[in-house]
Amino acid sequence: MKLTPFILTLACLLASMHAEERFLLAADNQVIEINRAGKVTDILKHPRHIGIYDAWRLPDGGIAYAHRGGLAVFDSAHKLLLDHPARAGATGTEASSCAVLDGGSKFALMDSGACQIRVVDRSGSVISETPLPDLAAEPLHFRYRMIRTVRGEDSFWVAQYARKTLLKVQVQTGKIQQTIPLEPLLKQTPTTKKAFAVLQSGDGSLFVSTSTGCQLLHLDESGKAQQCWTREDLGLSCRYLLGMSQLSNGNVLIACGDYHLQQPDEGRDLLAEITTDGKVIWRFTRDQLVDQIEGAVDPRTKLEEMRITHVHAYDTERANQCLEVNR
Repeated sequence: MKLTPFILTLACLLASMHAEERFLLAADNQVIEINRAGKVTDILKHPRHIGIYDAWRLPDGGIAYAHRGGLAVFDSAHKLLLDHPARAGATGTEASSCAVLDGGSKFALMDSGACQIRVVDRSGSVISETPLPDLAAEPLHFRYRMIRTVRGEDSFWVAQYARKTLLKVQVQTGKIQQTIPLEPLLKQTPTTKKAFAVLQSGDGSLFVSTSTGCQLLHLDESGKAQQCWTREDLGLSCRYLLGMSQLSNGNVLIACGDYHLQQPDEGRDLLAEITTDGKVIWRFTRDQLVDQIEGAVDPRTKLEEMRITHVHAYDTERANQCLEVNR
């Protein structure tokens, strides 16, 4: 039976009334879904995938993520649909990020080993290859981190990790349209700063996280600093500030990594919701998660680490996508 647009819209509205905010966490060797109360509602583990830095819930209920060896796409029942490999460069293979394009019909992979962004469809066919500045002389793990599409443009935001620089790069040509060095914009602290993730806000401004630097920058579209908050300014107990999502209320939800802990207390906070004026109004902590999942145990310290590098917030997004289908 074919459903009328009215019935489809009504179904979406009814679903949104019972919708629940969910957060998908990229966590090294697994992907974890939690709700706002901190309850784990889904776990996805694949035996061959480690180093999961970036994960997304798809509009059809599936999951896409970038792991060290490439891009993986699953359906809503956790069946692997696509396992697109990263390409080996002179010093090895490492993928570090992905972006979901055209409602999940295409995906962009940040292939650090090959120094390129590769767009593929669900069959794995290559749609485009965008060259990036060749960083082959630098250690593989310190070249690139997260990519994000530029709203309204055929371009990507790219984080050059150890170079502490953001690039806006044109798709296919690789032309660099904008360069934003972060070092002059950051506060002077003893921690080593890097360029990990960028989030384009609804107003066009940018939020940038600095990994071990534990600083969160808010920039205008031109790259001028509006605000800069350190871990201490935010009152967070964490080792890193990493991947981000923007919530429907405009606040930023950021992953606070607990890699390489020396003592449990320094990795207390795993997620933080931060207002645009730098106030933490909600946090998700290690003690809320550690008894629900099996993390990675550091062989030196024997501490169990959750290793969350990115958070994708959804629910409102799904309701909006559902309504868009019927317009």
